[in-house]
Amino acid sequence: MPRGFTLIELIVVIVVLGLCAATVFPKVSGLLLREPEPWRSARRLLRTAKYAQELAIASESAFLLRINVETGSYRATGKNGDGESTVLAASDLRGQLPREVEITDTDSPGNDPIEGVLTIEFSPEGWCDPATLKVAAPDGQLVTIVINEWAGEMELLGEHSEE
Repeated sequence: MPRGFTLIELIVVIVVLGLCAATVFPKVSGLLLREPEPWRSARRLLRTAKYAQELAIASESAFLLRINVETGSYRATGKNGDGESTVLAASDLRGQLPREVEITDTDSPGNDPIEGVLTIEFSPEGWCDPATLKVAAPDGQLVTIVINEWAGEMELLGEHSEE
């Protein structure tokens, strides 16, 4: 006489399969859906710039985004009335580009990089210093970060390469 599975056995099998899928799926999807460099680095840098702009508006005080073009490090700082910057402890206001990604070109009218550091100021009124940065990867991918002066609009320009 054929014997079937009990309801408890079926539930246990479904739970075990669900746990296996929940453990494996994020790792597999992270490999399949991973955004290529330099896009990921450019988005991180752009997110820091937008956050500095939002902090400047919310706190009603200027913020500076300093980007070291040579080393790829960047950080946002507050600006006090004397023009000096005050370093904030928030780790999400600073970052480092990976070694394989570099800033190949910058354009900031009237604001040339001083000693390899480009400084972009965000005002409490919402405007900011205009800037264009080109972030490149060794495989030839190039992403341009454009920061608009008046509206403080920021965008990424470039194309994903098909691999």
